[in-house]
Amino acid sequence: MGRVEVTPQEFTYVEYDSGIIASLAEELAGRVGLPDDVAISIEIDEELPLPLTGSTADVVDGNAELWFSGANFENGKYRCTFDEPVARAELATNLFRARDRLQPDFASASPDEELAEALRGTWDVWAEGRAVRLGELARRVRRQYVFRLYNGFTDVADAAFDRLWSGDDFTWAELQSISEQCAAADPRPASKRKGVPRKESLKQ
Repeated sequence: MGRVEVTPQEFTYVEYDSGIIASLAEELAGRVGLPDDVAISIEIDEELPLPLTGSTADVVDGNAELWFSGANFENGKYRCTFDEPVARAELATNLFRARDRLQPDFASASPDEELAEALRGTWDVWAEGRAVRLGELARRVRRQYVFRLYNGFTDVADAAFDRLWSGDDFTWAELQSISEQCAAADPRPASKRKGVPRKESLKQ
């Protein structure tokens, strides 16, 4: 058995192949620098179609546990069909965040479902920027818009986005500081700021 386990093994609602997804994850794990002894568990909720996207990347007992909405791998033009470039980008982004969680200075990072929305958005930009530099699908405009929803439509947020997108090395404390700077410059009341989709909210 390989180190990647995909659930479900057989899909009912979408035309996905768990073997292909496992193979892509194995390849990308090596490229993002995830240690060889870290097992990877990938759960895909195939009952969540577009536009219900969401993902989590956590480390439990030293192993990577990833969760995705089925929509994260779906072709936007052909419902229920697998889009490999999109899937590669999603996998690489979340594998980068799993790798980050294995670093000592990320030990205090909360599980994804408990992270503050703006901070999760900040981390996503850094992770996706690194995935693009690996040669994976670039979705900069989409990512910047999402980042602004969480962190504000301000010059401070735009400068932070550029720094995160092109940056190679950040500590958890640095990501927190960037998020706090964006929050301080955001004139919107907290109740008006966009929230990151959660597993349970997507299912409601």
